[in-house]
Amino acid sequence: MKKKKSTKKKSSSKSEQSLKSVTEDKVDARSADPSTLISGVPSTSAGSGKKRQKKGQKLRSSRSVKALEKLEFQTEKLKLDDIYYDSLINHMHQWLQEKSMVAKEMFKCMDSQGEGVVSYDEFKAGMLHLDAPVNKVELHLLCKLLDRDSIGEINYTELQQGLEYLREAREVDRQRLRDGRLLLATERKFPSCPCCKMSIVEPWKETLPKYLLVELRSITFDKFRNYPGHLQLLVHSHLSVLGLIQLITAETEISSSKLAIFRDKSWGVESLLQPSLTLEECGFLGESRDSPEEVTLFYDYSVEFRDCPVLLCDHYFGQKNNN
Repeated sequence: MKKKKSTKKKSSSKSEQSLKSVTEDKVDARSADPSTLISGVPSTSAGSGKKRQKKGQKLRSSRSVKALEKLEFQTEKLKLDDIYYDSLINHMHQWLQEKSMVAKEMFKCMDSQGEGVVSYDEFKAGMLHLDAPVNKVELHLLCKLLDRDSIGEINYTELQQGLEYLREAREVDRQRLRDGRLLLATERKFPSCPCCKMSIVEPWKETLPKYLLVELRSITFDKFRNYPGHLQLLVHSHLSVLGLIQLITAETEISSSKLAIFRDKSWGVESLLQPSLTLEECGFLGESRDSPEEVTLFYDYSVEFRDCPVLLCDHYFGQKNNN
């Protein structure tokens, strides 16, 4: 019979191979990088996480830059509307003067270093907390107006002064425009008609108008409080006296070409306003649309008919009906 071969050598060789593999694993584990797995294969999760964070930061920064550019564009567009721009300046000037003490104490708490300045974001947050009557674009414009040196910070200790410096600068600009208009003769270019190519004459428009709240009272019936001929009109200071006379005739339907406007009730020649002059040339300079200059003027007229007792009897205007 054939003898069976022993398997001891085979088993011993297998055990030696397993021991070698274990020792090699230990050596690999010791020399492996801490950021890798036990098997020695490098992990890519940490690297991919950093890349994602960098991408997220780039996206956020690009979005914030685009939002700021859009806000700057809207701010500059708002400044082109002179009437709206002046109205905003006057309105916020009054609001800042009223809320300056409360705002100063609030920004003082935000200013940890006590330098007397706050950033744009801190100023915007504080103004929203105080319910400032402005929207997002107007608030950004207010930050730029208060930041005189354009350093990105606002001195909150000067809020009680409001926007007085800017109002004075706007007044200087208006005066320069008036002086330039009086001294320089510029050629106006009218738009042309698309059909006949002839120029279209448009009404002249004042670039920086000022306003007057004019109370017009009839001299004859000045004692009557509810007389329908007493008017209150909001007009431009560059309106001529003749234009104001036309407004009176349009509102009251007075059919008389002999209507005059006076400074007082004296009917004197000295108080008479010449129809060829503007109200500004008569001494009524005007203010902004939100806070116009209040003026009281008087007017009178003479009738041009003598044969109708009903038309001559203007006394019944303003009388109460007792029936």
